[in-house]
Amino acid sequence: IHVSANPPDDYPQHQYTIAGLPLPEDVHTLAITDDQVSTSLGFLCHFVALVSKYLAIPLRYAVVCKWSRSAILFDSSISIRGNNSASSSSSPSGGKVVYPLFRERGAIDREQLDFGLVLLERNVGCLLRTRGVEFRQTWNVLAKMDKLLMQVIEGEDPSFGGNAG
Repeated sequence: IHVSANPPDDYPQHQYTIAGLPLPEDVHTLAITDDQVSTSLGFLCHFVALVSKYLAIPLRYAVVCKWSRSAILFDSSISIRGNNSASSSSSPSGGKVVYPLFRERGAIDREQLDFGLVLLERNVGCLLRTRGVEFRQTWNVLAKMDKLLMQVIEGEDPSFGGNAG
């Protein structure tokens, strides 16, 4: 999957793309179609899952990779810091709640999508912290993944205290 910070000419400056599809900072923007946002989120979900497996770092929140209809699972029996109001819709019995990682106007609740994105960002943050990659919370999620991949490609492995290559 190709991650790019240098987008094609038809996207605004500083627009991140994955496999040639834009992934805007605001996934609710009307500038990009539901299908484009959903597909780019699906690619990102798959990308995060593959990197997690490759690096043997388990994800805190399980992802369901179904391309443009991907989702993320949240265990509602475990409270998290900075608990979002969207998590209050979780089942009182304390089971797994599925949050969408796709946009479909009129069918997907904005708060549920936003909370799903928060969980996905936390998975990415976990991958970065486990590998000792410095990043800023404000970075685009694709910029974070790009930084992680650059560390892997350059052969830096924090478990060896330096370069693995």
